[in-house]
Amino acid sequence: MKHSFAQPAPVDVPIVLIGLPGAGKTTVARLVAEELGLQVTDLDAEIRRRARMSIPEIFATEGHDAFRRREHQALTAILTGPARALGVIALGGGAVVTAANRELLKGHTVVYLHTSPEVAAERVGSGTGRPLMENTDVEARMATLFSERSEYYDEVATLTVTTDGLSAQKVAAQILKVLGVNDDSTTLPVHDPERTDVVPVRTTPAYDVVIGDHLERDIVATVREATHQGQGIAAIISPPEVGAYTQRLAHALGNAGITVATISVPSGEEQKTSKVLSRCWDELGIARVGRDGAVIGLGGGATTDLAGFVAATWLRGVPVIQVPTTVLGMVDAAVGGKTGINTAAGKNLVGAFYSPSAVFADCKTLASLNDVEVRTGLGEVIKCGFIADPIILDIIAADPQRATDVTTKEMKELISRSVRVKADVVSEDLTEQGRREILNYGHTYAHAIETLSGYTWHHGHAVAVGCMFAAHVAHALGMIDDALVERHRQALASVGLPVSLSVNEWEGNIPSFEDMMAVMLSDKKVRGGEIRMVLLEGIAQPVRTVITDHRILEQAHDQIWGRVL
Repeated sequence: MKHSFAQPAPVDVPIVLIGLPGAGKTTVARLVAEELGLQVTDLDAEIRRRARMSIPEIFATEGHDAFRRREHQALTAILTGPARALGVIALGGGAVVTAANRELLKGHTVVYLHTSPEVAAERVGSGTGRPLMENTDVEARMATLFSERSEYYDEVATLTVTTDGLSAQKVAAQILKVLGVNDDSTTLPVHDPERTDVVPVRTTPAYDVVIGDHLERDIVATVREATHQGQGIAAIISPPEVGAYTQRLAHALGNAGITVATISVPSGEEQKTSKVLSRCWDELGIARVGRDGAVIGLGGGATTDLAGFVAATWLRGVPVIQVPTTVLGMVDAAVGGKTGINTAAGKNLVGAFYSPSAVFADCKTLASLNDVEVRTGLGEVIKCGFIADPIILDIIAADPQRATDVTTKEMKELISRSVRVKADVVSEDLTEQGRREILNYGHTYAHAIETLSGYTWHHGHAVAVGCMFAAHVAHALGMIDDALVERHRQALASVGLPVSLSVNEWEGNIPSFEDMMAVMLSDKKVRGGEIRMVLLEGIAQPVRTVITDHRILEQAHDQIWGRVL
């Protein structure tokens, strides 16, 4: 379908959330920001970014007063600098104690999330990670903070919402209603066309990958088209961690006249099994999803792999719309039409090539990812830099910290560039008969790591080690020099990805070279019992190579471990 974009409605910003620890400020800020089509800033996260230390580390090394100074500096930058455009700001619980901060908040929309100290104490639990809560009676301490800070909260608040007994979603809805935002749930946020990228994938059939923020309207329009203007049923397949987004999208689809079935699957690689696949088929049957129906894969790369295979095999093929919610899903799994599940023999050995109707990479969904999930996606991003787009490597080298921040323009550019690399390759070779194999750079060794670890290793982390393995092999064959091996190491390590393996990571179950070889010999690229690997002759110069001398592989394996095992 042709994508047309509407401009977002103007909203007075910033909207600042204050309240006790445990009031839910960060979660509610994200929900309000998503509904209004704005970006969100967490003041504590900004302090951590500037200090390059955790909040407990700042308290431990610099003390309480120094933390408050850092807090004021960060808030000043947010409220007076370009970051003001971020829109919704969640403050730390004690930010209002500083008189200079209260002065900064004057004239802004400040929402006080009023939470009783008993409820706040219950929410923070043991207080781990909160310097003012550790090694104390949390409930008593919370009561003291409430007594000390209430007058300040009341002083700066322009709006107060009581949170006791309410979910974060209901608190956000109350804020939006009082702010005068149309609380008709059929109204979806719209996105800015200037910040949206559409990458065509010229397979048969062709489809678009839409990369931007707040793409719900386009998702609904595409699903409506795929279900014959709502005559068919849309089945959303998603794991628990995106449950809130699943319900929101289901509600929006229902308001558009589309009947929706939701199928919850386990998280991560645990969903890519024949048992889960069979249950999805059963659920589609119970929901009576027919040929006029569609499947929506909403989640990480494992979910889009599974949902694509479900769609490919149900009634011999129904449309699938992929909505990846992780960096890894956006740049890799959801694009290219590879679908499948794992077996005891290896990863993705059962599957099909099945192109989606569309892919929507809504970067706003990345806000909930932790650092590990962001980094694992960058493993595939960096791979794309080495095989096709050196600018990716330049962006990361210029500022690795911004490259790992999901709110930056650098992250969006890295995602777009990686998608374009994959789109270009699969447009030429959908079914991996030739050029598409270059996308497997680093994957021969990576899949062995994943399989032998019982899939406890994150895919992108395994790919990072796999790329180092491939670099060592290419170096041993005289294909690349020391400098390019080192560039691999620097690019991967700069964003916190592993470049080697250690005994501690395997809890004593150390795989031997023979173990790794056994798995690598089951790789889909193996022909005639010989391992075929993608190697580099230079940056953006990938070649497919048959490795006849397994001693070279063993040498590279030893280098990955840092010693001879």
